Amino acid sequence: VLVGGSAAVFYVGHRHSSDHDHTLADLADQFDVVLEALESQDGWVTNRTVAHKLILGELGDIEAGVRQLRRTSPLEVAEFELDNGQRFRVPTPDEILRIKAYLIVARNKTRDYLDVAALSAWMGEERAARVLSRLDVFYEDQHGGGDGFASQAAVQLADPRPSDPSNTKDLQHYKRLDHQWRDWNQVRAVCADVANLMIALGGES
Repeated sequence: VLVGGSAAVFYVGHRHSSDHDHTLADLADQFDVVLEALESQDGWVTNRTVAHKLILGELGDIEAGVRQLRRTSPLEVAEFELDNGQRFRVPTPDEILRIKAYLIVARNKTRDYLDVAALSAWMGEERAARVLSRLDVFYEDQHGGGDGFASQAAVQLADPRPSDPSNTKDLQHYKRLDHQWRDWNQVRAVCADVANLMIALGGES
């Protein structure tokens, strides 16, 4: 399943992303088989591995990675057919939004806030808030009983402070961003709106 920035860009088209990150539910068990299969491909170069968890490399000029799925619940995916008849799977827009919000909590990078803002504007902020308000249901195995991810995501979305702040000051030249997202204040505003809606939904429940 294709995940990460390229999956978000597939739907929204708000920035450039040429890397291909994929998840497998059983990489931990099939690590050696997957690594051997990758290294048998013409043009594949392995750059880094973490046993049973991660394989990073390049296929031609494209950076690629295979990761162990970090949660026990399966990803919600949609399947698409290319012009050549090949089929590929990507997470649904709701699922990509959940993944990106999880990554905001886990690694707190500028690109994750950009993707959450663009996805939220594309699908509608109210829908985005409803999706993210149920984040703990999907990541319950990651945080003692499932409490904490949604509330922490709301806190960080309300006042985005990424760990790579220099990127927020040069969005004009960042990953060929759509003009709408080259103003960090606009990104912050959308993220904050979603956070406030999440908090309101929490109050309703």
